[in-house]
Amino acid sequence: MRALTGTVARAPKSTPVPALPTHVLNAHGQLWQLCGRGIYIWTVFRCYWASLYTRTGHFESREPAILDLEYLRTLSSEQTVTISVDEIRRLRPDHAESTDRWRAALKQIIPDVTAGERLIGYFDPANGVSFYSAAHVLGHIGEKDFASAFLAIWLDPATRAPDLRTALLGQSAVPALARDVP
Repeated sequence: MRALTGTVARAPKSTPVPALPTHVLNAHGQLWQLCGRGIYIWTVFRCYWASLYTRTGHFESREPAILDLEYLRTLSSEQTVTISVDEIRRLRPDHAESTDRWRAALKQIIPDVTAGERLIGYFDPANGVSFYSAAHVLGHIGEKDFASAFLAIWLDPATRAPDLRTALLGQSAVPALARDVP
């Protein structure tokens, strides 16, 4: 049995996609296209909407991407960091020696979040990940291996959220349940 279960794929057309914040666009350029959007549900809890952007509207692992998470519930920094590092260890065991360093860096960057808040990651395969809230820069981890390992949480074929992965990559139809989720 999987510890994390269920995602509802792809947002319905009636669900507005929030615009990327100006400070993110100013830092990384204005030309971003939505690849896909979906909601992550853990057991019965709606956790967040996720939107993936690239310059072309199609994900390519060697090109920059932006992942925008809009939270639907409160999560502590500790919860977010622990879940993230545990998933990196599961998906990228070859980076086990780096995860303690990455955990320490994430603890300095990732804040507690409440419903309605956003965390945004700019993933540059050559230069690491820059983190943002909807209002300001949160920090940067300048390791290319971290960029790949962190984005794998959502986009690796072995992710615990395969329906969300499919939605983010723009490869799924809208299930009925997603139409009723605000």
